[in-house]
Formats: sequence, C-alpha cells, structure tokens
Amino acid sequence: MPEAYDNLLQVVNVFSCCLFTWEVLVTVVPAFLLAGAVTAFVPPTVVLKYLGAQARKRVSYTVASISGIVLSLCSCNVVPLFVSIYRTGAGIGPASTFLYAGPAINLVSLVLVFEAIGWEIGLWRAILVPVVGVACGLTMAAIFGHEDHQRQTVPPVDLPIHGDPRTLWTLFSLLTGMVIFGAVNTLVAVKAAGMIALALATILLAWRSFTPEDLRSWGRETWSLVKTVIPVLVPAIVVIGLAAAYVDIKWVYTRVGDNSLSDVLFADLFGELMYFPILAEVIFAKIMMQFGMANGPAMAILLTGTGASLPGALIIARFVGWQKAAAFIACEIVFTTAAAMLFAGVVPT
Repeated sequence: MPEAYDNLLQVVNVFSCCLFTWEVLVTVVPAFLLAGAVTAFVPPTVVLKYLGAQARKRVSYTVASISGIVLSLCSCNVVPLFVSIYRTGAGIGPASTFLYAGPAINLVSLVLVFEAIGWEIGLWRAILVPVVGVACGLTMAAIFGHEDHQRQTVPPVDLPIHGDPRTLWTLFSLLTGMVIFGAVNTLVAVKAAGMIALALATILLAWRSFTPEDLRSWGRETWSLVKTVIPVLVPAIVVIGLAAAYVDIKWVYTRVGDNSLSDVLFADLFGELMYFPILAEVIFAKIMMQFGMANGPAMAILLTGTGASLPGALIIARFVGWQKAAAFIACEIVFTTAAAMLFAGVVPT
C-alpha cells in the first residue's frame, strides 16, 4: 500500500504539517490570545468557584473534563489555557483534567474518529477520555493538592473589568470561534475569509468596548505566555521532526500488531512522546490500522496522541515544575494504557 505509506509519512512530518505552513498562525495565535484573555479578564473568584480546590468535585471535574468539547487544540496549544486557569486559581486536579481531556474531547476530533475509523472505537474514545482525565486529575490532586491550599491562602481579588460582562462572553466566543475555525480542514480561501472576518470583529469589539489599560493587560498576559512557550515548543518540535525523518516508520507498526500489554504500552509511549498536530492522531491511527495495528494499540494512540506530547511536557515543566510534569505524564501513561487494554479486552481485533 504505497499510497497509505506515503500518507503515513506525511502525518509524522511535523515540518510540513506544523512548522512551515501558514496554518500554524491560525491555530496557535488564537489559542494564545484566548489564554491571555482568560488570565487578564476572568476574575479569580469565578475560576475558584468552578475549578478551585474547594469547589465540589463533581462540579469541578465535570467542567474540566468536558469544557474542551468546543475547542480544537493540540497538546501544545492547550498548555497556555492550562497555565492561565492554573495561575488564576484552579486546583491542580481540575487543571490537570482539563490539560488531558481538553484536546481529546473536542467535537471535531470525536466526529472524525466516528467517520474515519468507526462508531465502536469512536464511542469508546468519547467515554474513556473524560474518565482518564478525571483519573489523572484526582491522582494529581492526591499528590499535590496540599499546595493548592497554600496558593489560595490570600483571598482572590477580582480584576477590574470595564463594560458589560456580556462583552467578555462575546470576546471569548469570537476567540474560541477563531480557534475552532482555524483548525477546520477546509479550502484556503474559505478559511482565510472566515479568519479575517472573525479577526476584524474581535478588533472592532476590543476597540469599542475595552479601555487601553484592559488591552495592555491582555497584551501583557498573552506575551508572557508566548515568550515562555515558544522558545521551548519550537526546538522540541524540530527535534521530534528530525527523529521522525530518520526513524523508519515500519519499525513502529511492526510492533503494534496485537493486543498484548507490550504492544499497547509501546503504542502508548509512542503517542505520548510524538507530537501530533490537530486531528493528525486520528489519521495516523487509521492508516496504521490499515497496516495491521490492533485495536488496543490504536486506542492507545487515540488516547495519547492529543495528550501531553514531549514538547507539551517540557512547557508544562517550565510552568509548574518537573515533579508535577513527570507525575502528570506517569498518570497519563498508566491510565491510558489501562483504558486501551480494557477496550482491547472488550472489543478485540
């Protein structure tokens, strides 16, 4: 299947699909702007009410596990949002749940799995993603939850927001629309027209409804995230791209042909370390299944491909420290492997 093999190589070529295309701007820039707006404009009391350590668990973990359904984010684009809600007061548990589930639970990704691979694996993925996310979050809270109380010893003070709160909802809706539309696979002319329209609407709203100080605060928060993330993200993706270019992909798919623990774990680790652009993990799993990948390893790829990749893990470590980053990655590996093995046992190849 030479055509399928060429497609497989194209998916793992992060240079042509991630770095050297204009589409990186329409996915990454809106994500940073949205994250900066959350940090600048959302009062800490709001975040604490729904995602704080003192919030009811059934509320905080439910919100964290499904709030990414309207977003189209990859494992690196979600990190700025994770950092913004964590800085604003979210507990490490709910924030970790969002970090894992946010990229994988989005509606576009779920629909693509149903269409490209099948309803059965799609349904299981839709169920397993929030379950794994909550499991990771609860584990992180059990290990590091005591630090949340130390971070929240000072009562949060609401940031001054000028104008009608509905203005903020409009702003967040426009920015979210840019994130979603930027990730949609459509004609270049259609995407350009849509992004320009959304950008102009955002600029007009900002000019008419926000004070200069509001805009400066938004800019500072956005730039703070950019200058921290990009210097780590780009070199890490380059390293992965070079590795993918020189490692024969056949070495991968010849080791994922059955549902044994070793094959599932191999696929899980590959998905954990590899950087997949938005929705690419679905196409990758589809093609690999054509080459003989079993159901269990395929589910492992689908569960980890959107999780914290190696670049994402490096960025997380820069914000929250190596201990939390390593614990989060370990949680992902353990729980996604267990979930993939459960799926393989119920739905064998």
